[in-house]
Amino acid sequence: MAEFILVSLLSYGFPTYFNLEQELNASVIIEQSNTLGEDPYFMVALAWVESRLKSREVSHTGDYGIFQVNYSFWGKHWGYKSRKKFLKDMSNIKHATVAATTVLHEMRKYTACQGLNLPACYNGGPSWQKSKNREKIMSYAAKVNRMRMILRARSSNWVELHQ
Repeated sequence: MAEFILVSLLSYGFPTYFNLEQELNASVIIEQSNTLGEDPYFMVALAWVESRLKSREVSHTGDYGIFQVNYSFWGKHWGYKSRKKFLKDMSNIKHATVAATTVLHEMRKYTACQGLNLPACYNGGPSWQKSKNREKIMSYAAKVNRMRMILRARSSNWVELHQ
């Protein structure tokens, strides 16, 4: 089993600066993204910018897990009553990938969230262009989009490998 995991990780061609935890988490995101019909390069890039692919991160603003999903908005919207339970769920890579995909699906409904602006909406909501943090949000979106391109250039087989 360990040999299979190692071969699988090697086949993805992760950047050399990814440690084993980051590679394992990214491989789960890739698998889950393919299952959900989401772009695995975008999803790994999003998780990289949000948490450096670490699953138990909690921000000072109440964002949880590998995709830094906000408890105050999304957790309550999804009916969570406990931050502890939300953290547990957002620390599960498969579950967190579904949650992030759900957020992205909601954001794609807005004109301001199309194309390269999708990460801006993920970070700042559909009204991000009116935010006092507009410049930071644009910088965040550029980081996600740049990382996506780096990952795609480095390993063009994430979609084909495991479908």
